Amino acid sequence: MDLLIGIIEDDSNLRDNVEHFFSIYEDMKIVFSVNSIEKFLSVSPQLSQPPYLIFIDNGLPGISGIDGISIIRKTYPNAHIVMISGSCDEESIWKAVTAGANGYLLKPLSLKKLVKQIDIIKNNGALISPEIASMLFSKISQKTKVKEQRLDTRLSKREKDVVDYLLKGKSYKEIASQLFISYSTVNDHIKKIYSKLDINSKGELLALFIN
Repeated sequence: MDLLIGIIEDDSNLRDNVEHFFSIYEDMKIVFSVNSIEKFLSVSPQLSQPPYLIFIDNGLPGISGIDGISIIRKTYPNAHIVMISGSCDEESIWKAVTAGANGYLLKPLSLKKLVKQIDIIKNNGALISPEIASMLFSKISQKTKVKEQRLDTRLSKREKDVVDYLLKGKSYKEIASQLFISYSTVNDHIKKIYSKLDINSKGELLALFIN
């Protein structure tokens, strides 16, 4: 089955380059490529299948990329959304992650790395540039101790272990390997964690620790 990809980027050269790059791969397909959230809203009703992965620029004209994340979530709740930005601004990163972004990549994008990076997303990992990861997880670790007491009464020790790895950006596969359990068991733990904490996504989980 083809991996369906959407692009929302106002830089036409970058958009063209990404489109051309993915056209080389037979198992990947661009289902839409637009320059604004407004244009996304006009083309999304015409799609026969939902995109699996959506790249969205931060600095879009009209509706911003960060505000666009919640709009995309309403249309495609299960899509994996990756913000792309030329800025390493801490506030923008927090807003993107807490709005529901599954990743944050800095420009210029390395097209050669994109396929490997997409594999990370397919394994439920967080697709984050190294510079962003360092900043993000440092902030989370500062906040984590403040929130741990809340989790103590809700989550089992194993569930807290899973949360710890999720906050470090580990994929389900990596968590399974670290904890010597199966991928499906990790998935089951995460469903229980989301239910106990009354959340629905990794972005909401991160928001518990950085807000």
